[in-house]
Amino acid sequence: MASKDSSRAKKRSGTADLLRLIAEDRAENGGRRPPPPSGHPALNLLLVGCWDDAFGVLHQLSESVIGEARAQRLLDVCGDRQAVQVEIRETVDALYSLGTHDAGALALAWSMLACRPSYPPGFRAVLPQLQYALDAADLDADLDVDVRERLRIWWAAGAGDYVREKRSMFAVTVAVLAGEIEKESALEPVKPFEPVDVAKWFRTPYPGPSLTVMPAAKATRLNNHNKPFAEILDKELPLVCARNLDQARKRLGHEFPHASAALSVLFKDLREGEPIKLRATILSGSPGCGKSRLVRKWAAAVGLQHQYRYDAATSADGQFGGTSKGWSNTEASVPARAVLQSRTANPLVFIDEIDKCTRAGSQNGSLMTSLAPFLERETAARYRDQSLDAELRLDWVSFICTANDVTVLPDYLRDRFRIVRVPAPQLVDLPLLAASIVDDMLLEEGDEWAGAVAPFAPDELRVMAKAWERAGFSLRKLQKIVLATLEARDACQMRH
Repeated sequence: MASKDSSRAKKRSGTADLLRLIAEDRAENGGRRPPPPSGHPALNLLLVGCWDDAFGVLHQLSESVIGEARAQRLLDVCGDRQAVQVEIRETVDALYSLGTHDAGALALAWSMLACRPSYPPGFRAVLPQLQYALDAADLDADLDVDVRERLRIWWAAGAGDYVREKRSMFAVTVAVLAGEIEKESALEPVKPFEPVDVAKWFRTPYPGPSLTVMPAAKATRLNNHNKPFAEILDKELPLVCARNLDQARKRLGHEFPHASAALSVLFKDLREGEPIKLRATILSGSPGCGKSRLVRKWAAAVGLQHQYRYDAATSADGQFGGTSKGWSNTEASVPARAVLQSRTANPLVFIDEIDKCTRAGSQNGSLMTSLAPFLERETAARYRDQSLDAELRLDWVSFICTANDVTVLPDYLRDRFRIVRVPAPQLVDLPLLAASIVDDMLLEEGDEWAGAVAPFAPDELRVMAKAWERAGFSLRKLQKIVLATLEARDACQMRH
């Protein structure tokens, strides 16, 4: 009981000291607010050394804006950390509701008082605005250097570098500048990778199934344009085997709930632990239904980390099959380049929008005619690449294409492909698709979206559903809708 009384006495004493300092500062300035050194209250707070001083400075700057009643309530609870945080959040809401630039700047400054080094996600609503305010400010050179150095410490705290600190962010900043503390990341330090001798690794025999794609006995001397292929000449290249198929089925089923039938067809060709060889397939569906993303995700999930993407819409000739060795700019066929790039015997060649390529009739050939020989296993196993002037084993290369309309493809090509329909997603698929898009953002955007993202609330999903329906259920449009929803959520959090 005595300890509680002592704690309360300390809080009352601290509050009294703070009130005294505010009164003294006000008296020294004739009852007026002191002129801010930077012109922006949030930047001023970066120069303060402790939480109580930051509260006092900000209280003086805000009193005429937030009104006497709210200003007094803040003073009444400033000795109670929990109660003052509640009052600060209400003050931020009230300031943002005014809708003026000055009130918004004060709201950002008050939001800084809620940032705790032990809770890095709390910085997400503050740091981007602080950085923008600093970049837009016209500060003296020395002051600009000082403020930027302090803001860098705040960014580090937002990344989790001081999660074990119990002090306020203002005190932590002073301690870091004084060299008293160093960052203590919440993550284990990453050990540096040891240098890899690629040449030695490539000469090491592969323990699994392999295949010689370019036997020396069936090849001629390589010219200067094709020297890189010497690395795979007469070399045993690994055949990538399917792995974790059960997990891949479940994960992709959640990411692409509308394409479960298409995924089932793709998985039928695979056996756990056996080399991957996919029957030539065209995924057909409306624009924006996620065909290209499905190919990329499926390949990575089953173990095909190397995918060679070819844009059919830009193809107006037959260079997919390579160009003559006699040409000065000779180039090997796309499947041969895929083998060289992946250093495997069974890469995936992904042809996007095959229905958009120029059809046969050009004197330089077409993608469709040059693609046909690779789709027959007997021909692909003995394909004579005209650029390398070598016979290649390309029968283990897999081909997946996407198309909006397969009826424009010639019969000889449709006969060689398995055509799988990918239906457009529906509203019932929205929760899973939105969650999948957020996961991709977390992986691709790095620090900008660092931290846990809470699941979408029912009201958020309803708003997203209306916007998505107007956009025609396109997954490309859904990505923008999800991003806009997350930005709106962050803006709302800044007001709370």
